Amino acid sequence: MRSKCLCLLIFIGMACPWMSGQPTRRLAIVEANGPVAHLNPGFALAESRVTDGLTAALVGAPGLTLVDRASIDKILKEQNFENSDRSSSDSAARIGKLLGVGQILLVQLTGASYTTHEEGSGNSTKTMGTVELSATARLVDVETGVILAQPTSAFQDSVLVSETSKSRGFQIGAVQVPARQKTSGGDPKVIQDNEWAKAGTAVVQELATKLEAAMASVPGPKAASALVAGIANGSVYINQGSTAGVKVGDKYQIVRQVSVGLNDPTTGKPIVQKQRVCLLTVVNVDEANASGTCQGGLPQSKDVAEPVQP
Repeated sequence: MRSKCLCLLIFIGMACPWMSGQPTRRLAIVEANGPVAHLNPGFALAESRVTDGLTAALVGAPGLTLVDRASIDKILKEQNFENSDRSSSDSAARIGKLLGVGQILLVQLTGASYTTHEEGSGNSTKTMGTVELSATARLVDVETGVILAQPTSAFQDSVLVSETSKSRGFQIGAVQVPARQKTSGGDPKVIQDNEWAKAGTAVVQELATKLEAAMASVPGPKAASALVAGIANGSVYINQGSTAGVKVGDKYQIVRQVSVGLNDPTTGKPIVQKQRVCLLTVVNVDEANASGTCQGGLPQSKDVAEPVQP
């Protein structure tokens, strides 16, 4: 007899080593909710559990800043991505821009099942349970939509659920000894949950290890430019804050596009040059904006603030 079901609870608790000395990455980890997960709530929940496991594994890793799951869920809900198919790189890139990250990790289950079958030998019949779990994690560059890395993991394991042994009845003289049947084994639900937990932990651990190796060689995202909002109380404000990874002490070169008074002979468009205005040092940071002092000229609204790499 064979039966299939999806486990709704994958309990994963683990830590993962990470490469030190790498540039800081601001990363969002999001479940793909692809065609199968989109139609099957059990599959979708299993995918979410693996995503949570990866998030837990990478929290606190040196050189890596993760967007918290609550903020991700809020954006997905507000932008009607909550129940959408997010499995394409283009969708991942759009979500990444909404979250203000340079790279996004898209977690997708490619298979998840638990089956039982019977194996007979002599007077004994064993019921075996087999779990199969496979997943992929795509690291996508938000600016270009290019897949930078795509590690995969697959796990399969079989375990004894129960064993039934039978003995034939027989007769000794006038005494009839009936046939007997004895079944041993644990709680099938507990065994199944334990197998799913083992599978989830193994898949998360392998994906995290492969991501560690990939991120050691894949360049981090380029820091995004901001726009000058204006000047208030002697401080220059830009339209990016902590949500975009801005920190106190960050520096931005404020630049302005200035026309040279000529037009391109082919397109007819004005020819402009980039003019450096001042160097901004961030002093205060809120979620959506930051402010600081500017050394040099006087910036204007809509001037571009280009991050200065340390």
